[in-house]
Amino acid sequence: MSQPLKYIKDSFLVIVLGIEGSSKDVSESADVDSLDAQDSIGAPVEKKSPLGYEVTYLSAFYLIIQGVIGTGIFATPATVLKSVGSVGASYLFWSVGFIVTILQIFMYVEYVTYYRRRSGAEVVYLEQAYPNPQFMVPVAYAATTIALSFATSSASAFATYIFKAANYEATAWESRALGVLPLILCALISAASTKFAMRLNSLIGFVKVIFVLFISFSGFAALSGATKAPKDHSIFQNAWEGTTTDGNAISNAIMKVVFAFGGAPYAFAVVAETNPKSTIRTYKYFVPFALLFIYVLYILCVTAYYAGIGNIDDIKNSGTLIAAVYFEKIFETESATKAVCAFVAISAFGHLLTVYIAHSRSLRECGRQGVLPFPRLWTSVKPFGTPIFPIFVTLVVNLIVLLAPPPGDAYNFVVDLGSYSGYIFNALLGIGLFRIRRFRKKQGLGYREFHLPTPVLVIVLLWYFFVLAMAFVPPKGTLIGSDVSFFYATYPLTTIGLFIGCFAYYFVWAKVLPKFGGYQHRIESYVLENGESGHRVAKVPLSELAEWESKHAYHFGGLSGGFDDAEETKRSTDDSFVERVDLGDLSKDSKSDR
Repeated sequence: MSQPLKYIKDSFLVIVLGIEGSSKDVSESADVDSLDAQDSIGAPVEKKSPLGYEVTYLSAFYLIIQGVIGTGIFATPATVLKSVGSVGASYLFWSVGFIVTILQIFMYVEYVTYYRRRSGAEVVYLEQAYPNPQFMVPVAYAATTIALSFATSSASAFATYIFKAANYEATAWESRALGVLPLILCALISAASTKFAMRLNSLIGFVKVIFVLFISFSGFAALSGATKAPKDHSIFQNAWEGTTTDGNAISNAIMKVVFAFGGAPYAFAVVAETNPKSTIRTYKYFVPFALLFIYVLYILCVTAYYAGIGNIDDIKNSGTLIAAVYFEKIFETESATKAVCAFVAISAFGHLLTVYIAHSRSLRECGRQGVLPFPRLWTSVKPFGTPIFPIFVTLVVNLIVLLAPPPGDAYNFVVDLGSYSGYIFNALLGIGLFRIRRFRKKQGLGYREFHLPTPVLVIVLLWYFFVLAMAFVPPKGTLIGSDVSFFYATYPLTTIGLFIGCFAYYFVWAKVLPKFGGYQHRIESYVLENGESGHRVAKVPLSELAEWESKHAYHFGGLSGGFDDAEETKRSTDDSFVERVDLGDLSKDSKSDR
């Protein structure tokens, strides 16, 4: 192959598919000493990732692109402008949304520096931040993650824009039926091959970047009068005229903008699948850069919409179809509108693929903790080196949420439940970071390569509390919800009730049943044939407890460097490597470690 062709091929592999070197080479060089310090009751650190090392700098970049740029920038700018009332205020809110999001991401980056060998993001960080009462927070997270984490909005958007591109007025059930297609396709792709899923994800991400750049730069053409769009750009004059002072409208606008920037944490679900030598560099530099890049694209896109449509009332009335209206204005052809609708559908599909990749890792970590039934089934990556069972569960939950609730109130209510539970866990993450810092200080460990300044972390926490509190602020002049026909605060109250139910279940499982059943819980570690490792919670009768413990090796500590891999391998043949963990009471040694 000639040198120019080889250069083109290599550039295509790196820039478009995110391929950097060989994953085999990475895995062979990945046997490095773990610097992670984690509580010993957490899921064990897997020395070599059984899921492989397919996440490179650029594939992580595209995970951020795919996670963040779903349908938000193509649907929300008009509703944001309508909420805030003026062009100037809308730019301010888009900037505030970016700042809030980047600060949240820096909180995740600090967690990565402590737990760089663990995938799963929130499930890992909550596990380590709240070790006591043992497994209480993991139980709550596992239950709500399985029941309430879904991406049906992307599946619905895919169907909506496909029908729009086909110029077909679909019924609600027809849209739902078509929404099943991307759910099943993404599940099959994710289950068949991690390598192919990551490369397809990068390819769609690259196409998405090109298309958004096209929208962005077409705005300059609209401003210069080189398109068929209106030549009147008075919309940018008196930019602050009409700015609202209504608190509810302001909070709704902030929520919509932050939603448009949401999805960046998906990249943190695959931390252990990065080259161990470049993990910190990837998340400390490339992930924040990706968000900054998206922010610039968003500002340029919003400017393009304003310049191309021209009239502020037309923009407000365009609703979620502002991108389609924009293309219709600058090209004045139906084919242009169909093209943008088709692209938004592809964008929604790419976002859904990222959700499957990330969510399956989180569910796998829940299974490795031992708090879910059949832990080995959740942990195994047979036969394709992918977390098939977590992917299957993700598919089933999304199909149920998409098809089971009747259109309208029930569906919106279920989606609101998932969103609110996510903010509760984010608030717990913020508080948990303070706890991790305190634990590490007691161990003499301190910070690692990056830490979020404490005042900034306080600001992030205040943001979470603000969002949680705003759910109880009634809409202006009514107690009926904006997207449901019943009491507006039903979803936050129900979510809190679900959490209380999880804690009640934990109390019965960890305290009541062992007391009346005459047994105690112990943690067993296992290693499967492909190197997958995890925990199982065993019930040991009190009459057999002393004998059981005398037959099993265990160690019991607070912050540790994870598992000793040599010892783990030596004991893996009979699955007898066991940790002594009493879910009722912590030992004095464990408390002293904290």
